[in-house]
Amino acid sequence: MYIDIMVNYREVLLKYYGDIHWKCGKTYESIEWYDETSEKPTKEKLDELYELYLLEQVRQERNQLLQDSDFRVLVDYVKDKDLWIEYRQKLREFPSIWVKDMEFPTPPSD
Repeated sequence: MYIDIMVNYREVLLKYYGDIHWKCGKTYESIEWYDETSEKPTKEKLDELYELYLLEQVRQERNQLLQDSDFRVLVDYVKDKDLWIEYRQKLREFPSIWVKDMEFPTPPSD
């Protein structure tokens, strides 16, 4: 699978191989693998892990947006409550439709 994005290999290696001894720059070719108990992951594997990493970042941001709007759907909140419920549903669905550089749904105006 080819990914048309600039992979941040350092972030991927820190997240998924943080307990392994390695060194890297900005490209796959710059990765130096010092661990003798495992092989250097392939470029394809790191690209795949980067997609997972980005999706995790999206989910974390989405979760924060949901948390920040929790109070707007409480029983005693009345201003544009239906719009907020709709917005929050869009947030819940967002990770399943997300593609790189896609913007989060816009919240209703205050």
